[in-house]
Amino acid sequence: MRERRKFVRIPENLQISYKLMPSIKTEEIITQDISQGGLRFFVYEFVPKNNFLKIRITLKKIYFSFEALVRVVWIKEQPLAERYEVGVEFINMPKETAERLIDYIKKYLRI
Repeated sequence: MRERRKFVRIPENLQISYKLMPSIKTEEIITQDISQGGLRFFVYEFVPKNNFLKIRITLKKIYFSFEALVRVVWIKEQPLAERYEVGVEFINMPKETAERLIDYIKKYLRI
């Protein structure tokens, strides 16, 4: 089977905070993986597809933290775990932030 992804994902457990826009309620979660295009993580409340989230993430290995707007691309219910797996894509990420994220992923892949 041919890979359909545009970007290489790396398994990375990073703590992030997110809020469903335009809410002010913030939740803390751990990522499952990250790429220059987006993130995958689990949440305990349903987040509709195509909705926007504001996230704050810290790449601890390079001491870099940033906020980003992401769009929910897909969501899968996991009934036995009473949670949802979510895939999001970065929206309009500043060039400097994108470059730092790409460097982070490249460093991970060299290890």
